[in-house]
Amino acid sequence: MFIEMKIGLAVIFFIWMLTRSLYKKATWVQLTIVGLQIFSVLLLIELSITHYFPEFLEAKWLIGVFFATVFILAAAKEHYLSKSEQQEIK
Repeated sequence: MFIEMKIGLAVIFFIWMLTRSLYKKATWVQLTIVGLQIFSVLLLIELSITHYFPEFLEAKWLIGVFFATVFILAAAKEHYLSKSEQQEIK
């Protein structure tokens, strides 16, 4: 029962972090949000694989790296778009 509560909270945290936008925010805020997004997905993967899918235990870090890469690429895209829009305004 306790693990279901932990996973439920991790899912809520993960969804909450997915809704955070990086667009037109300061670089340090963008980096903080990306770091928390990566932490949230790694926490969710850790909890779910460890308790529900132990056969994927060896692939846990590979799955985590894949999702972290997706968040980093999305953040780089938003950072690039916000910088290019700021340059167009000037």
